[in-house]
Amino acid sequence: MPSSELSTEVAAKVAHELGLPGNDVEQGFAGKNKYIMRTRVAHLQSVKQPKFSLYDERETYTSFPVVVKSVDSCGKRGISIANNKTDFDKAIHESQQISSDGTALIEEYLEGGQEYSIECLSNGKGQHYVIQYTEKESAGPPHFVELAHHQPANLSDEMKHKIDKATWDILEVLGLNCGMAHLEIKIIDNDIYFIEVGARGGGGHISDILTPLSTGFDYYRAAIECSIGMYNHKQITSKLYTGLYYHCKQNAHYKLLFDSAKSASWCVQNTVVNADFGNASCNVEAMKSGYIIYCSDHKIGLKDCKNMFHAQLLNHHPNAKVLIQKHCQDINNDLGKEKFEEWFKKIVNTGNVIAIIDRDRIIAFALLYCNHKDTLDAYLCNVYVLEPYRGIGLSVLLLEKAVDVCKENGFKSISLHVDKDNYKAIHVYEKYGFKKCNDETIGDSRLSMRLLIK
Repeated sequence: MPSSELSTEVAAKVAHELGLPGNDVEQGFAGKNKYIMRTRVAHLQSVKQPKFSLYDERETYTSFPVVVKSVDSCGKRGISIANNKTDFDKAIHESQQISSDGTALIEEYLEGGQEYSIECLSNGKGQHYVIQYTEKESAGPPHFVELAHHQPANLSDEMKHKIDKATWDILEVLGLNCGMAHLEIKIIDNDIYFIEVGARGGGGHISDILTPLSTGFDYYRAAIECSIGMYNHKQITSKLYTGLYYHCKQNAHYKLLFDSAKSASWCVQNTVVNADFGNASCNVEAMKSGYIIYCSDHKIGLKDCKNMFHAQLLNHHPNAKVLIQKHCQDINNDLGKEKFEEWFKKIVNTGNVIAIIDRDRIIAFALLYCNHKDTLDAYLCNVYVLEPYRGIGLSVLLLEKAVDVCKENGFKSISLHVDKDNYKAIHVYEKYGFKKCNDETIGDSRLSMRLLIK
């Protein structure tokens, strides 16, 4: 069995010499050289691929952008996008330095789409199995560093069927008929594009940790059994979610998630030791920077950080004035000393100041007025979540607290106004249960919404 990309061809040759099941070498090993892979896959109908060619120094290249790759590297080493002649010459030089024979591969740049890897197993007797579908987060150009892996990928049954067919065809045409294979694809407009394949388990702990966690399947034991002709396939029934986030500069927006992982029950491995997010130009550097691995009954993301926070009333908080004044500065709404004093007295005396605090800083804020005793209709305004904390559900915590305050005061509804072009806020309010209302007094640029409290 190969232990890495470097030993895939050696393992195949040794298995062949010993008369054991192994990947094909009689027609030339096709599980390492990316140009050979593309050449063999080119005639398949079940999968597309970008235009490609080997670099020829005698040719003149003028069409950009293109992707330049080392012909047989792994871990995104020696891969970059070239948008002009200067980029191209640099990329060719770097790829040739990493390639074992100094060869560079030039490919058409496939813009957009979603990257996946397919974790495969072949029994050495002509049968291929898809063990898991992995969704990948990529940094994109220039080096396409992988930032996160998630299993299982969110794919329709129809797309899985198409992938299964393409996977079988690719493994067959490449002669990868025994043990693990890590197939990388990209789906653009419902079409499957072949990227490359490794004749071994996926790196980034995809094969040794993620796949066994999400499937309950002993992937390595199965590969060993395949290599000695003793494998009997059993249906995979486990449906857990697992994934990995790299602690690198490109993932700095996940800081809350990394902070949450320190005490979260879903975190099964955390190798982050330095709080600084280092830059990563290849997968190896991303791995060295540290990572977290999760396992849960759902895909873990920023929304799972919501349980780190709670909304509270600040009216009688001993440090309310300092906190609110700092919040005004954070959102570039410095009222000046006199106006702030007047406004502060108003909101704490006649309103309900709702806030979420993180390390002595207001990160989410709202004002709720329960003053109309005749209509029992409260009014919500000044809703704001600081940018680094958006997308994790803090707005919902504010709304939940507002509803609790209304119930305590016997109010039956909450009204608010929102800019008509603030689609994200409108979506949040509608999802929570607010309905659009007709209100001719607020002008054409604003929308009136109301929530009935049950």
